[in-house]
Amino acid sequence: MTEVIAAADSDRQYILALDAGGTMTDAILVKPDGTFTVGKSISRRENEPLSYRESTSDAAAQIGMSVEEIHSLCAADIYCGTGMLNTILTGDGRKVGLLVTRGFEDITVMEGGLSYLGQSQAEALHQQLHKHTRRLVEPKNVHGVSERLGGGCYQGNIHLPAGAELIPLHEGQVRKGANALIDAGVEVIGILFLYSFVDPIHEHQAKAICESVLKERNVDIPVVCSADVAPVSKENGRLKSLLFQCFAAEQVRESLLAVETQAREYGFKGRLLTLLSYGGAVNMEYPRLYETMISGPIGGLIGAQFIAEKLDLNSVVTADMGGTSFDVGLIIDKRIGITKSADLAGHRLALPMVELDSVGSGAGSVVYVDEYKRLHVGPESAGAKVGICFKYDRLTVTDINVALGYVDPDYFLGGQMKLDRERALAALKETVAVPLGLDVYEAGAGVLDIVNTEMNDLLRTMIASKGYDTHDFTLLYYGGAGPVHMYGFAEGIEFADVITLPWAAGFSAFGAACAEYMHRYDRGSRLLIPNGMSEEGLTDAATQIRTAWQDLERDARAEMALEGVDPEMLKFRYGVSARYIGQLESFDTVLPNGEMEGPSGIARMIAAFEEMYTKIYPAGARFPDAGYSLTTVNLEAIAPKPQPSLPEHKLSGKQPSAEAYVESRDVYHKNKWTKFSVYEMAALQPGNEILGPAIIRDPMTTVVIPPARMMSIDARRILHYR
Repeated sequence: MTEVIAAADSDRQYILALDAGGTMTDAILVKPDGTFTVGKSISRRENEPLSYRESTSDAAAQIGMSVEEIHSLCAADIYCGTGMLNTILTGDGRKVGLLVTRGFEDITVMEGGLSYLGQSQAEALHQQLHKHTRRLVEPKNVHGVSERLGGGCYQGNIHLPAGAELIPLHEGQVRKGANALIDAGVEVIGILFLYSFVDPIHEHQAKAICESVLKERNVDIPVVCSADVAPVSKENGRLKSLLFQCFAAEQVRESLLAVETQAREYGFKGRLLTLLSYGGAVNMEYPRLYETMISGPIGGLIGAQFIAEKLDLNSVVTADMGGTSFDVGLIIDKRIGITKSADLAGHRLALPMVELDSVGSGAGSVVYVDEYKRLHVGPESAGAKVGICFKYDRLTVTDINVALGYVDPDYFLGGQMKLDRERALAALKETVAVPLGLDVYEAGAGVLDIVNTEMNDLLRTMIASKGYDTHDFTLLYYGGAGPVHMYGFAEGIEFADVITLPWAAGFSAFGAACAEYMHRYDRGSRLLIPNGMSEEGLTDAATQIRTAWQDLERDARAEMALEGVDPEMLKFRYGVSARYIGQLESFDTVLPNGEMEGPSGIARMIAAFEEMYTKIYPAGARFPDAGYSLTTVNLEAIAPKPQPSLPEHKLSGKQPSAEAYVESRDVYHKNKWTKFSVYEMAALQPGNEILGPAIIRDPMTTVVIPPARMMSIDARRILHYR
């Protein structure tokens, strides 16, 4: 059995964490004392092991060690990215076949009426513009099977218990469907029956039949049941989760295993990990790998939660600007906001996911003026090609930052990549200035104003739409381009504090290093707790919940033992998804422990639900007289894993040392040329204060401090903007 993470007394005390973004692959190397270094490489989607090798080698070189030495001393290795989401967006996944409950063969076409997902407001308001999302399974490869389990009926004097068999599984139709799908050349078979979240018996019977047919036909392809992927109610969301697993996850697993092979060739003795879309780390054998769909952006929020706990910050808004997008998330009461139904690439999944709002404004976003003289920024991105100043053939936001003097063309990636400022200026003039009749520098400043304003609006909206006040929040900004644009997207918003870190460009990778090794387990429920329920009924309800948790604990121990985790080391967090009877949406409710004994246990659960509900809605929106409906019982299993630290340092004086000063540079800021002092990030010390106009340069990013502003560095090396 391969060890997932090194034991606490092991000599392996280093942690590696990587974020393979659209432009750069960042590596964080955490040393035994909790401090860390950052490595960076261009992202190569066609050769992820190469990007992995280059970024980890860069991080190791920062502390004078070889990449082989680091891997041999590594306790955990986490790798995140957007490869799975890209598979969905490009349609380059596996050929899927599907068996569904007879009568629901068109479920993949109807899409639950959600054909507007991912469209602009103008498109969503005009039905004639609606279009279906890219198909993950062809309708001809969907076959119906007669079967039906009862979902439970509690109306009047009728009582049909959930899971009662109404129509037996038609085994002949399963065999016929399996043979037809094999003949069609599918590469994976999915099974979705209506009430499998109540009882998976029919899906598992159908899977056994399909596997026997595959064996008879000498075909080796996976068969995946929705009850094993997303055992929750609402068949449309469960279908999408099943299709993501079949179409993308099984294929992406192979590329992740290739990265793991690279790590092992360097001497790593454990399993490569990746991040779940709701936090937590798993290895590449995780059966529900589709849950890691957006493992890259998740790292930043996990890192922000870590910073919030260290600095005792209750409310944090995160701003992550990379090469392709600007992502905003919230930390409330030191907890990451989670949504029950994730909308991704025009699909709605039955998947808990951190709440993130995004716009397609990144440093690599393409800038152009159309034939109607309208300026556009994105959503097309240059990715790893940066812009016309490097290898791309169109103008990008980075080109404009180079042209106006914010970014040093000779110090990109510490000088590893040389950018062409004159070419960027020429492209800015031809693409924007001449079509709009503007001076070239005015045109560039105007584009940056538009980009910054769009991000500023998203920040305001994300906070205000939740009913919060910006004065209560600390803004934490990061990403390769976040420090370059913060002066603009934070302008005019009153925050409690505005902070970033020297490793802002690799912050998502840092967050991955902070993640727990965690699996989440869900079980669908049809349990009702009406107002005035008898003590006998409450006792029976408590028994059902306790039994479900015990079953999930058993599943967690068995599954994580196969991954090399000692079951005795596991800790558990308990929860349910509940709603008032009559509501459509359920809400995750975290419980303090797994105690659920009789009426008192139910009372504690209801109190926890009411407390959670009043944090989302006004107290007047409560409706306890309606009673409560439990739709999911859930459990999180956590294994011990090494964590980074954020040590405090001795404070130096306010004045930066002479060694920190690099040069003075002309920057076209606020429609005029201004002299900016340039400092080296690595040479600045805790206690230093940098007065604007100034720029702090780093091989990974550039921090812009405009006139009449300052940046101070605290004992933890966190940069505070004022």
